[in-house]
Amino acid sequence: MARLAVIPGGRGGEAAASPSHVDAPAGLVEQLYRRHAAAVLARCRYLLRDDEAARDATQEVFCRALRASVELEAAASPTAFLLRAATNHCLNHLRAARAAWRDEVVRLARDRHERGIEPDARELVRALLGAAPAEAQEIAVLYFVDELTQAEVAEVTGRSLPTVRKRLREFLAATRGALRDAFPDVILPDPEVLP
Repeated sequence: MARLAVIPGGRGGEAAASPSHVDAPAGLVEQLYRRHAAAVLARCRYLLRDDEAARDATQEVFCRALRASVELEAAASPTAFLLRAATNHCLNHLRAARAAWRDEVVRLARDRHERGIEPDARELVRALLGAAPAEAQEIAVLYFVDELTQAEVAEVTGRSLPTVRKRLREFLAATRGALRDAFPDVILPDPEVLP
């Protein structure tokens, strides 16, 4: 894949190494980047009114252009294609930022943080954790609550990856019966297919 030059004024500095080998689509995008990056960046700055967001948007436009190289080659005007892509990307970004659901998500997260875990849920979590061995409890909290990957859990706990998987299986096996009795409709994930 081609290494694209950095837009002047970006964090990477003024100079960028040129690629030793460039395939055809990447070469096309690199040429277009060299010619049109300033215009795309200017369009993004105008629409977003934020230099950092404009640089990110410019990068995203050229990444999309790389993925859409067939459409880009077929376009009557690559300049128009890139500027239209920049405009659409920035307008979508602005729409998403103004979306009403974002405020609702922020409010719900704030309310949940202030309120904490409901007493019934807290008791269920205690009961489920209490049904598992101590080491499986720690690993389950790191995996299911803190949302660490299995590799990250292994690193944090100093255990091997197979041990982490084994402890997660132990936790799920220990809690499966208790959860099935309390909530017959809840389906626990298969321990063999945990990500």
